[in-house]
Amino acid sequence: MSIQSTGLSRDAEVPGKPLAVSVRNMCRLLDIGNTKAWELIAEGRVTTFMIGRKRLVVLASIERLLPAEEP
Repeated sequence: MSIQSTGLSRDAEVPGKPLAVSVRNMCRLLDIGNTKAWELIAEGRVTTFMIGRKRLVVLASIERLLPAEEP
């Protein structure tokens, strides 16, 4: 699918939050260190995937680590 067929420009911003973040950004979001982040990945507590050599963490899996909000 080309950019023209989607009607998006190369500089178009995708609204909303991202679907995945880097391991470094996961550390920032959770205020944890790199070692703890890789521990969560190794334990399978967060879902990751690779694009080329870059590992990304699915944001929904990070959100599942957080305690549920009470009404």
